[in-house]
Amino acid sequence: MNKKNFFNAIAALLIGGNFLIAPVANAEIKTYTGEGEYLMSDFETPEIARQRAKARAEQNAQEQAGFFLESYSHMKNFELLNDEIITISAGIMKILDIQYQRNLLEGDQGVIIHVTLKAEIDSDNMDKWLNKSIEERRKINAQLEDLRRANAEQENVIADLKSKLAAGVSPKQKEVIIQDFQQQDKIFIFNYKLEEGWKFYSDENYQDAVQSFTEAINSNPRNADGYFGRGTAYNELHENQKALEDFDKSIEIAPNFYTYNNRAKVHYELKNYSEALEDFNKALQVNPQDFTAYINRGKISFALRRFDSGMEDFDKAVELQPNNFLPYVQRAAAFYALGKMDSALKDLNQSIKLNPQNYEAYSYRAEVYSELKNYKSALQDFNKAIELNPNDGETFYLRGKCYENLGNTKNARADFATAKKLGFQPE
Repeated sequence: MNKKNFFNAIAALLIGGNFLIAPVANAEIKTYTGEGEYLMSDFETPEIARQRAKARAEQNAQEQAGFFLESYSHMKNFELLNDEIITISAGIMKILDIQYQRNLLEGDQGVIIHVTLKAEIDSDNMDKWLNKSIEERRKINAQLEDLRRANAEQENVIADLKSKLAAGVSPKQKEVIIQDFQQQDKIFIFNYKLEEGWKFYSDENYQDAVQSFTEAINSNPRNADGYFGRGTAYNELHENQKALEDFDKSIEIAPNFYTYNNRAKVHYELKNYSEALEDFNKALQVNPQDFTAYINRGKISFALRRFDSGMEDFDKAVELQPNNFLPYVQRAAAFYALGKMDSALKDLNQSIKLNPQNYEAYSYRAEVYSELKNYKSALQDFNKAIELNPNDGETFYLRGKCYENLGNTKNARADFATAKKLGFQPE
């Protein structure tokens, strides 16, 4: 692979993808039973009361699944973000069956809606989550964490309204409280559809995500979060003009780091590098501690051939995250593109030291060794990369090229055949 291709491969990786974690040979499936209930007053909407009870049952099942997900991530030697376990369980849990039960309370005190659901977690879906870029995981985690806080606040508001009713109020006061309940129902519908959209998005079901986000927007067209979610889903569907329109609307209502960051990503894909650079500048004004934004801005600078500015951003990313392997890999790619192989090698060595289970880092270091004509060291790294992930066709192809350089045509042909069998076709 030449310098341009190597740099572009890692560049795409950091804006839109991530280093991969090899799946386990046999998926592990765990089943959980969640229960939840909600006391519906006589003036509340039955359908929303059912959804509130269902949400509590889902939360109960997700909390149970958390223990398995945490141990699984430790087994994979993968460091999770704060509160990410809750986000993962919400995003990858599949509901298999739901049972609703209505119980009338004595004395016309309302109706208890009780929900029992059966759900499962598949370790394959956990691997799919772990293979998302850190930027992608942080984005989804932030959105669902905000929704969890909003839902907790609404639970408190509902409890307070019910407490006021139970204490006894005048007919006029009761009318006001009922109106407040109706407003809370609208907020619940918006949050429910927004959460549903992010769950579809997390599962890479982008078309259904667009539908859920659209329903959220229809219920509250003045909330920026619905436009941000739909724009993000449109981007994954490569409907970039629609994505830009939604991000523009979201920024018009309430600009934030993630919206600037995502709009910059769309501009980058459209090769609108100046617009992308401007949006990354705005994102970093909002959050100057985000290392991924520096990496992405550095990539834009390289695309614009502003190499000194790009290297400053890569250096800043390393400064902010000295114990994270990702900034070292991106800076290594920049050094590689500039022909500074010794510096690239130094950063890849540090990256592997920080995360010795990352197969792509070995593969990239092997390419640096190949550029330095050190084919024996390159072969060792290709072997390690294939040991960590035997399902990547490109690594077999690159090892085949390495064998060719070593004069071993037999092994080279075998690796080329394996690469083709795994679906890799060289450009």
